[in-house]
Amino acid sequence: MQKELIIDPARCTVCRACVLACHFHHTRLFGTSESSIHITYDADTSDLVIQIDDTCDACVGESQHWCVQACVPGAVTLPHEAGDSKVVAG
Repeated sequence: MQKELIIDPARCTVCRACVLACHFHHTRLFGTSESSIHITYDADTSDLVIQIDDTCDACVGESQHWCVQACVPGAVTLPHEAGDSKVVAG
């Protein structure tokens, strides 16, 4: 399965569904501490940072990328699904 993901911060609603889905992939429990995706949002400045760390294994052993499936607004996509002006993480 493809490891590269496309992140579009403009579409992110900071719901953190991708974070929960990633943690579930790693642990089979819902939480955030074991997620490979980290979202930081400063409400005062509207600064949004989305990072994918080295523990991302592209959902090895799964039939889908959990973070992509969980992201309803489409902020996390695979390269063949994304447009041109996106930030690549992976």
